[in-house]
Amino acid sequence: MVTQRNGYLGFTLIEVLVALAVLAMVTLASHQILSTAINANQNSKEKVAEIGAMNTVFRMMQQDFTQLALRNTRNESGDSLELFLMADRFLFDSQYHGVAGVRDGWSNPVNLLPRSELQLFSYVVEEDNLVRKYRIYVDSLDGTEPKSQVLLEGIKDFTISFRGENDKWEENWTNPSLPKAIKVEIALADEMIVSRILLLPESEAT
Repeated sequence: MVTQRNGYLGFTLIEVLVALAVLAMVTLASHQILSTAINANQNSKEKVAEIGAMNTVFRMMQQDFTQLALRNTRNESGDSLELFLMADRFLFDSQYHGVAGVRDGWSNPVNLLPRSELQLFSYVVEEDNLVRKYRIYVDSLDGTEPKSQVLLEGIKDFTISFRGENDKWEENWTNPSLPKAIKVEIALADEMIVSRILLLPESEAT
């Protein structure tokens, strides 16, 4: 109730308390809306960054697997490895699947660098991180450690399967020839699962 004394308008204590309560409710609601909007924006940015990183991973795999070279490699002992593509569960001490091969097309204009255009590469999972490793020289005769690049964090599973001549998907590859296609499936910490099928050179030609 508004009261008037000596020509001045005044408010009762109840009216003041009610006004303060309404103001507090409006402020709280505004804060919650703002907080929700900030969190949604942050989650959106994180998801966009995650998708961008995933696209980068698949683009690198596309470049590697579609340029696989039929090139044998030699280990530190000088023994020749007869497989052009190696892949299996826990290969190279990976937490999940591991895969390796030799790719062509590693840019080296007019042979300026002391290496060829071939590159020995592998994909493994270490400490929940998807890591791409590569060696400057295809044959591991000098005992040097491969260079590593962390591509994705928070990996919960990394599965690779191969489609061979029988048109069935297999989880490991021990054949001396190349498969028709490779299917890569990555499970992330937020339970998102992304898969991609990559055609290999021989399958593209047929």
